[in-house]
This record gives sequence, structure tokens and C-alpha cells, in this order.
Amino acid sequence: MTLPGGPADKLGNRYEKWWTVSACVRLLHNDTGAIRIEDPGVKKAEFVVTVGSQRELHQAKRSHLHGKWSLAALASDGLLQAIGEALAGNDDRFVFVSGSDARELADLCEAANNSVSVEEFERDFLAAKGKKASFEKLYRRYWKCAVPTAIGRLRRIEVRTIDERSLEETVRFQAQTLFLGDPGKVLLELQGIVGDSVHRRITRQELVGELSRRGYRMRRLPSPEHAGVAVQEATDRYLSGTRKKLIRQRLVRRKAAETLLSRLEETATDSVVTGKAGSGKTACVLEVTKALRKRGLPVLAFRLDRIPFSQASTTADLGDRLGLEESPVLVLAAAAEATGRPGVLIVDQLDAVSTMSGRSSGAFDVVEALLDEARGTRPRAVIHTLVVCRAFDWQHDHHLRRLRQLVPPDSKAEVEVTEFDVGEVKTILNDEGFDPALFRDRQLELLRLPQNLSLFL
Repeated sequence: MTLPGGPADKLGNRYEKWWTVSACVRLLHNDTGAIRIEDPGVKKAEFVVTVGSQRELHQAKRSHLHGKWSLAALASDGLLQAIGEALAGNDDRFVFVSGSDARELADLCEAANNSVSVEEFERDFLAAKGKKASFEKLYRRYWKCAVPTAIGRLRRIEVRTIDERSLEETVRFQAQTLFLGDPGKVLLELQGIVGDSVHRRITRQELVGELSRRGYRMRRLPSPEHAGVAVQEATDRYLSGTRKKLIRQRLVRRKAAETLLSRLEETATDSVVTGKAGSGKTACVLEVTKALRKRGLPVLAFRLDRIPFSQASTTADLGDRLGLEESPVLVLAAAAEATGRPGVLIVDQLDAVSTMSGRSSGAFDVVEALLDEARGTRPRAVIHTLVVCRAFDWQHDHHLRRLRQLVPPDSKAEVEVTEFDVGEVKTILNDEGFDPALFRDRQLELLRLPQNLSLFL
């Protein structure tokens, strides 16, 4: 529950400041054209973002006293009426963000966007209990406009729900992809710029120049054309080394690969492939990589056990070791933007940077920073991450525990590569010219592990 009075005001102001800083980071990512903080011509909006010829009005509220924003609560704050006025007679958009859910308004916005006509909206999308009453209250009492006008306004409202901690973490990740320096210090500078820029219209060029004067230069982003070639070449090198470990240089289809491919059709997922040593994890990833490339997705895959981390203390260094211009994530994001397709980052042999591997903690820190960058890049490019790790290290290494927070145990994000079953072993033996009937049950059991089968064949 939010504390009343002064403490609540301070928390609310802090939340609003973080949302404003996040808009500045979007501007630096070149997602927006300009930002004007506290535009005097607009009510109930912290700032106005210009995207091309269209304006986005943003209002941030940390939370509501009772945990949710009903239409009545939004109206009592004067916000609902202000949104109606702000969207009257133009094509502006309005973004409302809060740590508390505004489900009633969000449902109406979703219904308006999904309907193709006024008749369908009223007949099909207001059929749910309570929706019709909510909509009538909105357009009759608060907006006092016709039904088609209200639907048009709802289509230009975006409702987001994010708590302050997640907001701050997301902004830090995004800043990390822009500057090699401490993202916390960059964000402090941005907060200072925001505080000094009330009523000013700030373009991306001006923001970059101001940060440069304060000693913060942006990372060198690769060109989309070069990025696509670099990503392809790096992954070709990975595939070339991986094929040598296949059974008779032949790819055996795995159920885990099918599971991973279905996950990678979703939006910006984080996945981990686990299994015993020799269970065929890398071969499974090879199958996934080939399938994704066939779909036209840019895939950047590499092994950590081949990286000399004594010469790679940053993600940019890691990219240099892989023959890339910059951080692997930034190069992949540029390639993904060029194709208009999601990018997939595959990090094989994660256990090579575990405590048990004997590597220094600095090696793990670089990998952790790389995965943070992937999340920070997602506002401008959809990047999936897939890490491959021995099951024992993933479950027990204290370094990797931090990464496990991205993959909750009750989710489908962890995909296990298991041994072959006896039927699969017999099929492979038969395909390779061996009579499975000549093998004892104990022998077939030993050959269930792909590594053993590979050595036999």
C-alpha cells in the first residue's frame, strides 16, 4: 500500500522521473524524434514525445492507493477527462503507465483496437459482463462524446503496467547498450538533464551532444549491411566446429529442438538448454540454428570455451574476439533491424564460465553483461537469447544462480536434452548398417548417450 502524504509524493515523483529518463533513452536509441518535458500546452502529461509527425503524450503514476486504477479512480484524479480533451480533434496518442493495473481502461482500448467497426465493437467486444457499462460511463459521463469518437480515442491510448524496480532495471539495461561506461552514472546525468530542461524541446542530436560534453560518448553501432555479414560469418565458424562432433557427420533430430523452435516464435524469450555431459546439447542447438537460418532469422552463435577471457573484459572485447565490430548483441540487433526479423543469440558452453570451470569471475561478468544488453536492446530490436549449459553447473553453480532468475523453474524456458531412448538407438544403428538384434540390452543402454553412440559409430 502506498504511504499517504509526503512520502507518497516523493515516490511518485521518482517514478515519473524514471519514466521520463526511459523516454530519453528511447530517444538515444533513435526510436523517437524529440521530447518536450512538461509542455505548457498539455494537461496531465509529464512530457510529449514526437514520433515523425505524431505526438505521444505520457502520464506516469507510480501506483494507486487501492492497487488498481478503475475508470472512477482515473476520473477522480482528472486524468480520464484530460485524456479525452487531449485526444480531441487530432491524431495524437496518449500513454498511461503505472505500477498499478488500469485493467478497465486497458480492456476497452484492446476491444477498440481489435474491432473493425462500431457495430462489431458494440455487438461482440462489449458482450463481456461489465464492459458495456464501463464504456457507457466513459463516453457519456467523462468524455461526453459520440460512440464512434470514443472508440477512435480508445484506439490511440496505450496502457502499460510496470513497477518501479522493473522500470529502473529496464532503463539501466537499455543505457548499457548505448555507453561502455557505468550505466548508473549515465542515468544520473540524464536525470540532471531532464531536471534542467523543463519546457524545452530536446532532439536526439542535442541529447547526444549534451552527454558528450559531460564526458559520455555513445558506443559505435555497426552498419546494418556489415552486421548481417559479420553475424553470418561468426555463426558459420561455430557450425563448422560443431559438425565435427555429429554422429557420422549426420544430424539426428531431437525433441528438445522442436520445443526450442516453438519458443522462439514468441516475443523476446530467454531460454536455456541443459543436459548431462555428452547428451547432445550442442548437436540440438545445431539443429535449431539451421532451422532458424532457413526461416531467414539472423542467428549469432558461439562457444564460450574458445574465448580467451584474459583478453576480453567487456562485451566489446568479446565481440572483437569473435571478429565483430562491437558487442555481439549490438551487431546482432543491427542485423535484425536490417532484416526486420527477430535475432537469436546462442551462447554455447555456458559452463565454461562457471565457478567449477576455474575461470575468473570476470569471465562470468562479461557474459552476464551480454545478456543484460540483449534485454536492453529489445525496445528497438527483438532479440531472443539461448544459453547452453551442463545441467549440474546450471543447478549448482553460485555464479549461474543470478542467471537462473531469468529462467524461473516453473516456466517452459529451461529445455532439457535427454539421452536417446532404446528405440532411437536401434533406428540409428539400423540406418548405419548395424543389426540392432545383435546388441544386448546392456549395450543398447550404454549407447543411449549420444557421446557413446558417436564413439561407437
